[in-house]
Amino acid sequence: MSEKTIRILLVEDNAGDARLLREMLNEPGSLKIELTHLGCMSEAVHHLAASAVNIILLDLGLPDAQGLGAVRQAHAVAPSVPLVVLTGLDDEVLAAQALQEGAQDYLIKGQIETYALLRSLRYAIERQRMQVETDQIRKLQLQLKDDFLSHVSHELRSPLTAIYQFVTIVADGLAGETKPEQREYLQIILRNVRQLQSMIDDLLEATRAQAGKLNVEPQCVSVSDAIVYTVSTLQATALAKEITLSFDLSTRVPSAYADPTRLRQILLILFDNAIKFTPNGGAVKVQARALEADPSFLLVEVSDSGCGISPDMTERIFERLYQVAAPALAAREGLGLGLYICKELVTRQGGQIWVQSPPGQGAIFSFTLPVFSLGSLIAPLLRNEAWPADSVALMSVEIGSQDGWLSKEKRERWSRESRILIQKCMLPDLDVLLPKMDSGGAGEVFFVVAFANDKGAAVLAKRIREQFGQLEQLKQAGLTFSVSYKFLKPPPTDAVALSENTVGKMAARIEALIKSEINTRTIHHE
Repeated sequence: MSEKTIRILLVEDNAGDARLLREMLNEPGSLKIELTHLGCMSEAVHHLAASAVNIILLDLGLPDAQGLGAVRQAHAVAPSVPLVVLTGLDDEVLAAQALQEGAQDYLIKGQIETYALLRSLRYAIERQRMQVETDQIRKLQLQLKDDFLSHVSHELRSPLTAIYQFVTIVADGLAGETKPEQREYLQIILRNVRQLQSMIDDLLEATRAQAGKLNVEPQCVSVSDAIVYTVSTLQATALAKEITLSFDLSTRVPSAYADPTRLRQILLILFDNAIKFTPNGGAVKVQARALEADPSFLLVEVSDSGCGISPDMTERIFERLYQVAAPALAAREGLGLGLYICKELVTRQGGQIWVQSPPGQGAIFSFTLPVFSLGSLIAPLLRNEAWPADSVALMSVEIGSQDGWLSKEKRERWSRESRILIQKCMLPDLDVLLPKMDSGGAGEVFFVVAFANDKGAAVLAKRIREQFGQLEQLKQAGLTFSVSYKFLKPPPTDAVALSENTVGKMAARIEALIKSEINTRTIHHE
């Protein structure tokens, strides 16, 4: 049985070292080898993009790539190909760091023997194969667990919904008059049904987080509105324990670049925890403001007058299934997933979350989120040397209804599908689909900043019209669509590097044009 040929890419600029390695690999009785030798990283990148290899032997001192940068470049082009680095005796520390970056092994030049070289190649390939298999098994296990929990949650939700509905009917007296004691028992049943429903929801969210499937759709969102919503939602729960809920929005709170539903979810979890761990007659307060150390982020703090958290628990409380034992609680509630979900949601939106607990002063949960900024969204495109700097187009795509109004259900469904369709038509390096903004009027409006001249903008508009025109479901739902665009004067084309001031001015002009478009639509639909 013939041994499989191992295709090796040797990236080494020293001809002598390359010749020595070739001779070792060609010795009688060694592996069946097909060796390709290249002298620089740029050539290696082109080769890896065009040809399949089984392993890379990489020198860390190439003319166009040195040290860990060479390892990262090779991994970026061929992440699934095992990598063995070649280094000098004085670079052994660097070689060890390369292992942390994903290299399978390293060999020290001048000390390489044929047997050690062949063994290193075999082991590197085998370790990579086992790692790929392990990753595949892990993904399969996560998928099976996700499917199982989804099935179980569905099976649990159906009887829970029936229990809740019929108990509510009895509690409301629709099935006959009930005594005060019976109504009290029914309320206990309802409270426990809601608690079980919350556990099921948390379990599903935690599973999605672990599998990397938490859906987050950032847009321009008012943090103040989210805070007011949360306080009003949990006011009754707080009053039951005579706890005072308050918020401080005295300073101007900038809009966040976040998912509004997920932001409310984060606040609800933190407030619910604060109320749970605060004794009767206590207080829970929330504050929001721009982060002093970095104004591109905003800071939200939820503080309580509860039992506090010991210093050794301030990191562990964000772990999955971890619960704090507190004398304020007669029994444990929930699964210990709320703060874990919180951390995942904050992290997925580019922020951080932490807790401080001064002795005897309760706890302060703080998290950050990016401030919404058009400048930060368009800056990478403005600095892209590939874009034709003739002009910048602001394209609007409006989804409307033939009867003049888009229902909430239709708006939510077609908002998701429309964004996917528009993104398919865009060029990722030259166009950007802006996050959802208050579109005014009765329809849903999407704005695209396209770095294109008149011909390029016309092509993009045509592609979008064709995509929407092919959707029979759109017509069947009684929906209409329109595409239009306007041009803005671009920044100076001879600027080597656009300043933050230039980017800011361009963003302000785009924002002004968007507001003008929204106002026009609002007036038109009134």
